[in-house]
Formats: sequence, C-alpha cells, structure tokens
Amino acid sequence: MRGLYKLFTLLTAIVIFSGLKAQEAEMKFGKVSKEELKMSHYPADTSADAVILYDFGTTDFRYDANGENGWQLVFNRKVRIKVLNKEGVSAGDIHFTLYHDGTAQLEKLEDIDGITFNLEDGKIVKSKFDRKNLFEKEEDRYHTGYSFAMPNVRAGSVIDISYRIKSDFLFNLQPWTFQYQIPVQWSEYNVAIPEYFIYKHSLRGYNPLAVNEITDGRNSILFTYKYRSSGQVTQTNFGRETVNYKEKRYRLAMKDVPAFKEEDYLTTADNYTSIYSFELASTKTHDNIFKDYTTTWEKINDMLLRHEDFGNVISSHGYMKESLRAAIDGSSTDHEKMLAVYDLVKRQIRWDGSNGLLVNDIRKAWKDSRGNVAEVNLSLVSALRMAGLQAHPVALSTRSNGFLNLVLPSIGDFNYVIAGVITGSDTVLLDATEYFIPAGLLPERCINGRGRFITDENSTWVSLKPYDKTKTAASFKLKITDEGAIVGSSTHTYEGYTALGVRKELSGMGQIDEYFKKRELKTNGLKYDSYTVENLDTISIPLKLNSEFTVADAVDLNAGIIAINPCLFETTTVNPFKLPERVYPVEFAYPFNETLMINWTVPDGYTVDFLPKPTSVMLPGNGGRFTYNIIHNGNIITVVSIINLRQTMFIPLEYEYIKAFFDQIITKQSESILLRKI
Repeated sequence: MRGLYKLFTLLTAIVIFSGLKAQEAEMKFGKVSKEELKMSHYPADTSADAVILYDFGTTDFRYDANGENGWQLVFNRKVRIKVLNKEGVSAGDIHFTLYHDGTAQLEKLEDIDGITFNLEDGKIVKSKFDRKNLFEKEEDRYHTGYSFAMPNVRAGSVIDISYRIKSDFLFNLQPWTFQYQIPVQWSEYNVAIPEYFIYKHSLRGYNPLAVNEITDGRNSILFTYKYRSSGQVTQTNFGRETVNYKEKRYRLAMKDVPAFKEEDYLTTADNYTSIYSFELASTKTHDNIFKDYTTTWEKINDMLLRHEDFGNVISSHGYMKESLRAAIDGSSTDHEKMLAVYDLVKRQIRWDGSNGLLVNDIRKAWKDSRGNVAEVNLSLVSALRMAGLQAHPVALSTRSNGFLNLVLPSIGDFNYVIAGVITGSDTVLLDATEYFIPAGLLPERCINGRGRFITDENSTWVSLKPYDKTKTAASFKLKITDEGAIVGSSTHTYEGYTALGVRKELSGMGQIDEYFKKRELKTNGLKYDSYTVENLDTISIPLKLNSEFTVADAVDLNAGIIAINPCLFETTTVNPFKLPERVYPVEFAYPFNETLMINWTVPDGYTVDFLPKPTSVMLPGNGGRFTYNIIHNGNIITVVSIINLRQTMFIPLEYEYIKAFFDQIITKQSESILLRKI
C-alpha cells in the first residue's frame, strides 16, 4: 500500500503548500461572543435542544517531508456548538473512528483541542478539554474509536472543538457530514486535490448545497537533495528541484440544515443524511504514469477471491473434516447435506456480533466456537463445498450500513457476508449467525436490496428478498364468569420473522416462564394458568404457543350494559406513524399477515345490544388490506381481524395512506361489543 501512492522517490522532500483555507471569518476558534452565550433558542428550529453554529473542515494533500510515505491527507475540523437547554448537553459528547490496516499505515489523530464557554456573572468562563480524558478503544481489527466529553457543559454553554487527522490512505479521503440530529446553521468543507489524483464525488441526502464551487489552482513541491562532487577533492553539495502542479479546489457548503429526526420504519439514517463523499478513481505521476483505481464489481470480486482473509480461507478446511463427515453421514440428497452442514456450522461457531468481510483467524474461531460474521459464514461456504455442493460467498451491506450504490462500485460499501447455495435453478441463501433461522430465511439486518455473488466466474447480483410467509395467527375462546372475570384459551402460531423473534425470546433456561410473565405485566388482571410451547427447536415448521388464562375483574356485571373489547389484549393501540407528514420513506423489512380470531361466549342472562360494523380497508395499488368482521350466531360472537401488508416501501407522498391505514385499524379494533342484561 505504501508504494501504491508514493509518486515521488527523491531523497528528501519539503512541501511548499499554500493550502486551501475555509472561509472562517465567522468563526475564530476560542473566540466566542456574549451574544452566542446569551442565545436561548435557534430561530430556524425553536424545538432544537442544541445547534451547530459553524462547522468547518479542510482536507489538504501533503507530501511527506522525509520521503518515506509519499502523499498523505491532512484533515482539519473546527466546530462550534450551542447548547440551548439541558436536553442538549449530550451534544458535548464526541465520538469518531479512525482506520488502520494492521501495518505501519494508519489514520492518526495528531492534534485535538476543545473549550467549553459559559457565562457566569456576566463574564465568559472557559473550561479547557484535557487530553487525558480522551478514551481510545479498538472497535475491530481495522478501526479505533475515540471518545470524549467536553467539561462543564450545561444549558447555555458554547463549545469549540478542533482536531487534525493525518492519513496514509489516499483512497479514504474524509467524507463530510452536513447533517446531524441537531440543526446546523452553517457547514463548509474545502478540499484541494492535486492533478495527480482523480476522485469520484457523490452527495447523499435531501438537502441542497448552498455553495458548490470548483476553481483551478496551482501549487508546488520543493525537493532538496544532497550529492558528492567527483574529482580529487570531494565535497557534499545540496541541490533543489521544484515540481509545480495544478490542483482542483472544491468549496462545498450548506446553510440552515434541519436536524435529522429519526423516524420509525426507516432502514438507516445514513441512507438519507446529507453526506458528501469521495472515492479514488485514478492516479497519474508527474512523469505521466497512469494507474486506474476505478473499480468495477468484477474487480472487487477478483480482489476478494485473492484476499488471504477472504477467498483463500475458503479452501483451507482440513480442521473441519471430521466434524463435517459425521454431520453429513446418512444424508442422501443435496438438500439434506445442505441442511446438515448448515446446522453443523450454527452449532459449532457462535457469532460474536461483529460484522465485516474478512476473517481474523478462521481456524481459531472454529476451535473456540466464536467468531465474526466472516468466520462463521466463510466456514459455512467451505463446509458446503467439502460436502460437494456448489456454494459461494455473497457480500452485502446490512440495513444499518446503508444501501449499496450499484452505479459506483466500492468494496468499502460491503460489511457482511453470507453463503449462497446453487441447486439446479434454485438459489438458497444461508446465514449461520442465528441459530433459530431456518434455511432460506435471512436475518432482518440482511434484507437490503442486493448482494453480490463472489465467484470464480460469472459473478452476479442476487436479490436479498425478505421471507414472504411471515405470519401470525391467534385464536381465542373466551367466556365471562359470574364473578366478572374472563377465562379462556388461546393458540398463537408464528411463521417466518415473527417465529424467529419469539423463538429468540423463549430460548434459554427459564425464558418460557419469563416470556409469559412479561405478557401478564402488559394486561391488568391477566394470569396464565398453564402454557405449552410446540416446535421451539424444530425451526423448519411454525412455532406454536398454547395457553389457558384468566383476566380478573374484567367486566362489571352490576351494570345493565357490559362493554367488552372484542380483541382483548391483542388490540392494536398505538399508531407507529404519528407525524403529520413524513420527509423520508416508510420502509418495512418484510411483508406480513396477522390473523386474529376470537370466539366470545355470551353469558347467560345477556343478549347482544351492539356489534361493531364490518369493514374492509385497502391500500392503493393493492399494497395492503385490513378486514374486520363480527358474526353473531346463537350465544357465540366471532371476531375476525386480518391485517395483510404486501408493500414494504411507501414514499413520502404515500405516507398519508399508510398512516390512515393504521388509524383505521386502531379505531375499528377499539370499538366495543355491548351486551345488555335481559
């Protein structure tokens, strides 16, 4: 990597760099005004708890003076934050992550400074950040996290923070985040890129640039070197050579950026937060040696196949031979072998919760029964191949990591790997990180557009489709006792993602009891008399929960009219969509069907006085349907409620439909049945 970007190899180099300075007239670090300290609210968003007043960043390219590292990136940031109330105090808690590749190359925090300003008795009081309060933690093999809290932050404080990061990785030119969970008054990023480097640019998010300037500039590098003269008398001489070069200067800014407000049913904020990014496309030396770094998905495929911690480990599987032989013994079909291998790996290696494409030590993970996602699922690929199946890794980006940009290929966008098995015309996707996931069902975190088959030839995309048979069915038989209690029995059947969630809750010693205790706490007077669980470990078939229960003091029999909730404690009571309008799409992870059927027995001495009317609500484009019906036959009242959601994404213009859909579910399910005493 070091030689990759070392475009000049002279003995010693001194950089004369004019730099590109941000327009910092509005902010001088360490100089705040009393007006800023007296500021009590932010006019553009009076609900804000804190606001970023100014955020300035620069990235400069500098040539290493000692000639060892060649070009390096120097990133500087200065930010001023105003805390408006006590809820905004957390704005003084700072965290960022730096990258290293396990060699001498790294991103290094070179300088950091911070001051908290408070107004006390009309005077400005400063509290300086002490670097000993900077906490450093290895987040994974390639990333180190830095965290600190500014001192004496309270309502009314103004915080200045500055830091500098030097990086050996020209491919990792710092992106710039314009939008945060608090509003931003002014945010500006300035970058000067020498003519030797070409970067792709992309802006993500919904907010436009207030400034988008590109200007041409010139710069130079002064090289000094020493040499010895020839002849009878030698002496050391010094020479100089200046290399002039052109550069592109970018000034990017946004003004009055609104706070990013997290909304329910959103894949990840990163998909919609305003961020400007750069990716190295090519380099050209001063003597016109061109190197193309513009990658394609095919190049990424080949790179991963050759990588010692990805493709190479798949063929290294001697350590699992004995376990595999025992696991597939007696399996006669490819499907049986696939299931046997899948079960073996799930039992053998417990996922440690960390993502990534590369293994640390796959043999150790197998031996210690614990590893990252690559160690789990590349072991799965290796074992499947040993069993004679056509299996390949599938690289993907998880929902929390954001969408893949299929137009701009980048290996850095991948953060997860699963296994894909090809049997005839079918492809089965497997993830062995979750014990209760049956073959063909991916964890919700993986349902994010497309993944990439990493293969020796014909690498293709594969759809990461959600399991389309996620169902919950609940049936009840209920009676009202002479004491005003409700006694009954129920059967809940779960399939797909709901089954996965409930199985995880029920797993472990004593968890079944704990599960039903939690349900009791949600409903006043509810007490389970007995319960059983079917198919907890048989994950290929639906999960069933059977119970008998009593709800004490549920009905007032002294009243002439009894009002009962038709859906009992299965009633939908909260609409997840509360905002009057929505900026971002609504994104459900998967389609689902919820069916509820309740049979009420009318108590002796009572007759039906009122039944809610049936209803049927359709979403546009057949995106979903809610049907509700109540039938009275003899002394039995049957309530049937079915919620069937087919569409998983609703754009902001469709928000009113999905919001109204849930409003009508809540309204209808909450309508009471009235029984009148005869």
